[in-house]
Amino acid sequence: MDLIRSNRETMFLMNLPSHLILEILSRLPAKTIIQCRCVCQLWLRLIDNHHFAAVNFSRARPGLVVHQSDLFKSFARLVDFDDDDSQDHLPRNTMLKFNLNAVSTFPDASIAIDGSVNGFLLLRDVNYAHETLYVCNPLNREYIVLPVARRSVRYPSVVTHGFGLTSAGNEYKIVRVFHERELDPITGSCLRIPFSECQVYSLNTGTWRTIGDAPFGYDSRSLGFFFQGNIHWLIQDFVGNELISCFDLENEVFHPFAPPFPGRKILGSLGNLKGCLCLCDNSSESVIEIWVMKEYGVENSWCKEIVVKKMPELVGPSFQIVHVFRVFRDGKILLLWGDFFMLYCCTKSGDAREVDMAQPSGPNSIEAMHYVPNFQSLGSIAGLETTVNSLF
Repeated sequence: MDLIRSNRETMFLMNLPSHLILEILSRLPAKTIIQCRCVCQLWLRLIDNHHFAAVNFSRARPGLVVHQSDLFKSFARLVDFDDDDSQDHLPRNTMLKFNLNAVSTFPDASIAIDGSVNGFLLLRDVNYAHETLYVCNPLNREYIVLPVARRSVRYPSVVTHGFGLTSAGNEYKIVRVFHERELDPITGSCLRIPFSECQVYSLNTGTWRTIGDAPFGYDSRSLGFFFQGNIHWLIQDFVGNELISCFDLENEVFHPFAPPFPGRKILGSLGNLKGCLCLCDNSSESVIEIWVMKEYGVENSWCKEIVVKKMPELVGPSFQIVHVFRVFRDGKILLLWGDFFMLYCCTKSGDAREVDMAQPSGPNSIEAMHYVPNFQSLGSIAGLETTVNSLF
């Protein structure tokens, strides 16, 4: 009887009008949609249509892309949260896992994630012997290889990147900031920067452009954080002042603004907390401070929003940058400590515990970024001369 009932339900669903099937499919989780592509040709055509991608993206539930690597592997896992975030709900492996190194033809490639915007990932081969950038949509396994930018990185020069969407929402851009450096032969500190350059790649046109020099000193460990049409870096100017550098993707100009505590050294990261730009600072030996810019771009709107007591084993001088990803309704917070582990902290009790992300044993690293599932094809936005490749 169960088999008969199941067959009847299947036939009923298959005989629904296409617009109703699309409406149902667009409300499913990303991993289920991927499985539905294999059901029949009709569902495959509906899911691969640009209209489906737009409808599904408008309903998509934000999650994380978690990059884990060890001595032999580099893979990313797309994880999700439960609908009800008022309780103790941790990230779940509800989407998929994929090998980052599959985008490269080099056997010694080491791929890292440098940005995540609307479901598209900016990937970078950190092996400077063949410096390469990629943009990838992991859901439909598409990727493009960016043309090689001018001025290759060779020590002691450094480079940093940012990935974002213009405020008008019609153009994806990658920003590449290159610095030549002269170092103190004894201390290794940077004495001066004789040359700098900012380059912008438009995903829509498929070309690099040089727009002038970069007015501040950047660190190769600093990734640009995208927020409200701008790329942001935590930086120092040439006299050592801590600043937040902001690059306007629409107008392609730099402008800095002050962090919440000018004149103080920052061991921090930038993020998006409940729709506001936030700064997570780990310079204290006993607590982690999370500051929020209540009114974007207004320096005096910075507010210390959350203070998290450190676990006893983490108290003391720290060199680890902490990232904050989510604050739940009950005040619990999801954090990433350096590139070692994720923590689930309770601001009320002070309790903290490590999130089990199934990390491999031995030397390994972990990084994470916000991620929103998107089935849009890269071919719909890439320049006409850009080749879209498939990981299938």
